[in-house]
Amino acid sequence: MITVPDLLNHYPCRLLAGVPDKERAVSGGYACDMLSWVMSRLETGDVWLTILNSINVIAVASLADCACVLLTEGVVMEQEILDKAVEKNLVILGTDLPTYEAAVALNQVLQTGL
Repeated sequence: MITVPDLLNHYPCRLLAGVPDKERAVSGGYACDMLSWVMSRLETGDVWLTILNSINVIAVASLADCACVLLTEGVVMEQEILDKAVEKNLVILGTDLPTYEAAVALNQVLQTGL
């Protein structure tokens, strides 16, 4: 089982907001930036890879109960949005990797189990 803290230790990302739960399993990943599409397909336990940086990301991630949001391509969020993520018990990670490379790297971590 891979957890969000495992990602922080074995994946090229950094913690932007939230407290990673040592028991929260990461079951997969989903990369998409169209919110309506994400709302119908993001699953509990997924890492959501996106370049979106609006308050709507927090709402969708909370609704889907995803493991965490991973901002790709070096995207940053405003502090008030990160604060809202903390309020909703969401974890926001960031990486400088392009979205495709971030997805491939996540898949490798999930397939190998670290």
